[in-house]
Amino acid sequence: MSVPEIIRVNLSHFPTDERFVQIPGKLVMVDNLDENWSEEESHQHPIFPVQVTMSISIICLTGKMELKIDLNDYTLTDGHTALILPGSFFQLKNIEPGCKCIFFAISPDFASFAGAVKTGIEFGRKLKKNPVHCPPAQELEEGISLYKALKKKLQQEGYNYKEEVAKAYLRIMQCNILQSFTEEMGREAETHPVGRKEALFMQFVEVVKEHYICNRNIAFYADKLCVSPKYLSSVVHSVSGKYATEWINQYVVLEAKTLLRSEGVSIKDVSNRLNFANQSFFAKYFKQHTGYTPKEYKAL
Repeated sequence: MSVPEIIRVNLSHFPTDERFVQIPGKLVMVDNLDENWSEEESHQHPIFPVQVTMSISIICLTGKMELKIDLNDYTLTDGHTALILPGSFFQLKNIEPGCKCIFFAISPDFASFAGAVKTGIEFGRKLKKNPVHCPPAQELEEGISLYKALKKKLQQEGYNYKEEVAKAYLRIMQCNILQSFTEEMGREAETHPVGRKEALFMQFVEVVKEHYICNRNIAFYADKLCVSPKYLSSVVHSVSGKYATEWINQYVVLEAKTLLRSEGVSIKDVSNRLNFANQSFFAKYFKQHTGYTPKEYKAL
């Protein structure tokens, strides 16, 4: 099993052959709408999580593909779309033969949304909770048309306004997604209002994502959320089926796995990065939660 040189993926890591239409450093687009990917091409992706520094959109038109976003598994089938935020851990686990899909990646500063701040924040929270969306048929059809039109324009030699056109097309796509989101959010608010426990759990996950590298103590998170550790653990378990410590540990382990896969990063480096007292303590922690020592995992 080969280990990739870089685990934190940015736009410069994508191939530059004719399959990939791009604005260097800002946008990458690729699809197999007109032909099937070979078996070799369909397996040209990491078999372990990477951390992305850009936004990624994947549209599965026909067939099935399996992926993992942060700690959760998802399956995309006909018409499903995955929207992955910068900083997420992402793994494309499997693409079935004959699957037709569209993939594009966008740098965070290239096509940022300047709409209502509240809507943008709520949209980001919803994506973190459920990044997979099944748009209405009309929205999906329009999105595919916009993608094809943008791809054709970017392939036009000598055209001087590719960035401006790309931003315009992407803005339309963003507005359509947000419109669908706000309508869905309104329906959910009417039928499934978020309770106090669900709200606390979502706050807990956000605080964990911000602080898990520095702190693995549940009392720290309880203090941040102004509740007792016992109450926080009880609420998290009742909402998610996992205890608070399990959520914290999963984020730590996922970060450790990613770092251990990075070329030039030693086990001691990983231990220091994750604020363990020493390398020996980190090794015991990693073994406890994965079944492997760091050295064994690095050699997989």
